[in-house]
Amino acid sequence: MPSYYEGLPIVLLEAMSYGLTCIASDIQANRNVELPKDRFFTTGNVREIAKKMMEFVHKPLTDEEKRNQLNVIFERYNWKIIAEKTLEVYQSVAYGP
Repeated sequence: MPSYYEGLPIVLLEAMSYGLTCIASDIQANRNVELPKDRFFTTGNVREIAKKMMEFVHKPLTDEEKRNQLNVIFERYNWKIIAEKTLEVYQSVAYGP
């Protein structure tokens, strides 16, 4: 994910939800997703991106890494939970506490 700017990196989250090995530019939005530090590269540094791609194309996630990655997605980016929390906010505004 070689983005310069992101609000919420949906493509990165989707790839992570499939248990894929991901690398991403070191912008704040990508860092908020909680990939391991070695999965980030300096934004715009083509050589570093290429090096990371070569490194991780032959280094699939371990079962533990996949579990951790999927847990992050489930706990922080679960659409069902997000929708329920959003509804709670709307209801509290509409009907009071």
